[in-house]
Amino acid sequence: MIEKFIIYFALFAFLIQRTDSILTFRRFNIEISNQLGGNNKLMVQCRSGQESTRVVFLAFSDVFKAPLRIGFKTLIWCTLWKGPDFKHHVSFDAFVGKESFIHDVCGSMKPNICFWQVQDDGVWARNNPTGALKLMYKWNK
Repeated sequence: MIEKFIIYFALFAFLIQRTDSILTFRRFNIEISNQLGGNNKLMVQCRSGQESTRVVFLAFSDVFKAPLRIGFKTLIWCTLWKGPDFKHHVSFDAFVGKESFIHDVCGSMKPNICFWQVQDDGVWARNNPTGALKLMYKWNK
């Protein structure tokens, strides 16, 4: 009986490490801030699987907020268009439910926000522990 318990426990521990399931069902937030020059608007639309947010237009310094619960395969990608003519755009993974993405891009689980700042040269991610911004994506033409 104890041997079976040890085998099941070892299998369970292995699966937790393989699927990042320690993160599963935790709350997280995506924030996208418009810092485009010239008071240009930013058009935002994010998607996850079959679901999509409505298209949102952000004025300068407005923030788009999307709360979520992390699932086994959570993936949120966003497409942004740069005003005033909305010709320049970029599509990117705004959130991937893996510990490596949360640590390397978002900066950690605290304060549980993956923050993106949109500027004239592209999309920047804020690494929460340091507060430093890093250019992640440039505008497509």
